[in-house]
Amino acid sequence: MTAIPGHNIVIQQSGVAQELTHQANTPKPSPEQAVAQQEVSEIVTNTTVQEFDEAEKLKTKKEKEALIRRQKLKEKKKKREKKKQEKMDPDPDAPGRLLDTTA
Repeated sequence: MTAIPGHNIVIQQSGVAQELTHQANTPKPSPEQAVAQQEVSEIVTNTTVQEFDEAEKLKTKKEKEALIRRQKLKEKKKKREKKKQEKMDPDPDAPGRLLDTTA
């Protein structure tokens, strides 16, 4: 916000104008700093390992296999729970079962 001296008027700059004034007033790096920054960026680009398409394919393949394994384990677990439930809760109306009666 900017105030006009001698008046009670306050002017507010838009966001774009504020960004432009910030960009215009940013200090420029000294030549030594610019060279150092360039060297650092060159070192980073030269030491970065590039990924191959094969690596990406292997990664997705491993993820798919892991997903399939998890799904199979879930299915086995559900089957085990279902069998356990069937063993625990036999049908009370099945033949050969005694009736629980109270007189």
